Amino acid sequence: MITIYKPRGRAREYSPLALNIYNRCDHNCTYCYLPVIQKKWGIVLADIQPRQYILEDLRRVAKFYSFGKQVLMCFSGDPYCRADKKYKITENVLKILLENNVSTAILTKGGKRCLRDIGLFKEFKTIKVGATLTFIKEKDSRHWEKNASLPEDRFKTLEKLKEEGIMTWVSLEPVIDPEQTLKIIDRTHEFIDQYKVGKLNHFENDTNWKDFGIRAIDKLNEYGKKFYIKNDLAKFIPVNKMTKNQRDADYLAIEGS
Repeated sequence: MITIYKPRGRAREYSPLALNIYNRCDHNCTYCYLPVIQKKWGIVLADIQPRQYILEDLRRVAKFYSFGKQVLMCFSGDPYCRADKKYKITENVLKILLENNVSTAILTKGGKRCLRDIGLFKEFKTIKVGATLTFIKEKDSRHWEKNASLPEDRFKTLEKLKEEGIMTWVSLEPVIDPEQTLKIIDRTHEFIDQYKVGKLNHFENDTNWKDFGIRAIDKLNEYGKKFYIKNDLAKFIPVNKMTKNQRDADYLAIEGS
């Protein structure tokens, strides 16, 4: 079993290392890439559950990642999915990472569910907590992200984390409605430290990605924010529109020292 691993492809743009707690997610997002990949390979979706021996194996290997590169939770599944209320695995994973001084990044659409671990977050020397943000409008979120927390819940959660001194970040991907994504930047810039900006993949649409990308860059620069433009979006944007850091996948990664 490989607990902490090096992601590849699009996932590598988010973190040099990663850790998956659950076998999948129960947010049932229409745009999720996992069902697309699983269908391609003929994988039958199992009931959501913690990965077998996740805690035992993490206790064994975590010491090798002390004060090192950022480990992201999670790509396959959400650390604060609804199932975590039953299994309570994420809290135990965090305790192991904390004990071993592992630089930790969290990405969730669970909203305020993550606040139950805010005490643990504050004990970390190196941690950031973020959310995937896709919509401003509640009705669109309910349609596309059936069991995820609603946009305003995610916004307020991130604001609370920032108030408590936790580094915050946002993944602006997928971009389904560019205008709503741009409004998300306006809504969140006062309490978000970092942004990763992508586009919509695996699905066809007629978005003018060059226009969206330029407007997003201008807006983030205007607010003085640190951000990274993902490869799939960057190919539509003039090279001189982005700095070297804004095209460096590891620019926003946190690392222990």
